[in-house]
Amino acid sequence: MTTTLSEFVYFPDDENWSTWMTRIIAMTNFGGADFGEIHRAVKGLKTGDYEGWHNRWRGMAEYVEGLSRVAENTNHKVTARKSYLRAYTYYRMAQLWQQDSMSMIPLQMFDKMLECYTKWAELSVPRVERVEIPFEGIKMLGWYIPPKVKIVAKSPIMIYCGPESMDCGVLTFTGPTEAAERGIATLIVDGPGQGTTLRYKKVFGRPDFEKPFSAMVDYLETRQDTDASRLGVFGSDMGGYFSVRSAVFDKRVKALGNITACYDVYTDLYLNARENHKAALHAFLGTSDQDEARRKLVDYTLNGIANRVTCPLFVMHAEETAVYPVEPAYRLYRDAKGPKELHIVNAGHTVMDRRMESISQAMDWLSDQLFKHGGA
Repeated sequence: MTTTLSEFVYFPDDENWSTWMTRIIAMTNFGGADFGEIHRAVKGLKTGDYEGWHNRWRGMAEYVEGLSRVAENTNHKVTARKSYLRAYTYYRMAQLWQQDSMSMIPLQMFDKMLECYTKWAELSVPRVERVEIPFEGIKMLGWYIPPKVKIVAKSPIMIYCGPESMDCGVLTFTGPTEAAERGIATLIVDGPGQGTTLRYKKVFGRPDFEKPFSAMVDYLETRQDTDASRLGVFGSDMGGYFSVRSAVFDKRVKALGNITACYDVYTDLYLNARENHKAALHAFLGTSDQDEARRKLVDYTLNGIANRVTCPLFVMHAEETAVYPVEPAYRLYRDAKGPKELHIVNAGHTVMDRRMESISQAMDWLSDQLFKHGGA
């Protein structure tokens, strides 16, 4: 059964635009956006006006970045930090519908995104640390987000796996800020086919994500402030697929979570093709040819892999199916062999219209797993 989008939407005649508006409104929970700025950016904008979309969001990004620089220059670091993070989000929205993510305008917006996110990280308290993870002759850019409270000397750690081609900074709004409140650190990384690794190093995606993932865990084991023996992995959308493979093939993972599961990338994401997933997958794979993409995506499935999940599993998935199917959650839950929970939420894609409630529940579960009921 197909359900509909939430009744309040900014662009009711376009499910993709509507879903992205719900996404960015949800980011206000974590400081990634401001509702007034969102409303001013899209007020009067007509569905299908892609140039207008770019110009409106770019204008808002430049305005908020300007606020950041004035605040930083006058030593108002809190205002600067918060404004840089919102500017990052708005630059990201400005490049959203650009079909060729490697063309000039999207790359300009990407550069600005990274610049603003870097400034936010530098001004964060405690400081968010830029890291580089060695992997097969390259260094993958990542960010170590420390806990805000120290419950134990060496903090448990979550690696959050992101979706195809996107930069890892957007994962800041999917759980890391709430994990930090519970004494859990987070590592987010631009893996192959993602973010800076794709755009600056031209390294495309691969189905065996467990290999770059293991490099991330190897790095964490070198840190004196992190207990890599208490490791959880989460993922959303295609990151759900990545996270499951990582937990199956790297037994250092003690807990696995999905906020929006992905069982078969071709069926769940590519054929569904909502929210710009097809263009993003083309960038991830390094092809614009649909037949080639289909051939490459044959290997991106959890069939024969999900049934090897033995660590505790948490699956949260939206009930509404206007832009994404619910079946991947049921398939993953059915196949997994270890302790498991399934939460089908009355919400839109990636539970954006119940975001605070859902993220809190997910991070409470992770805290229970990693602290064994001794966390925050």
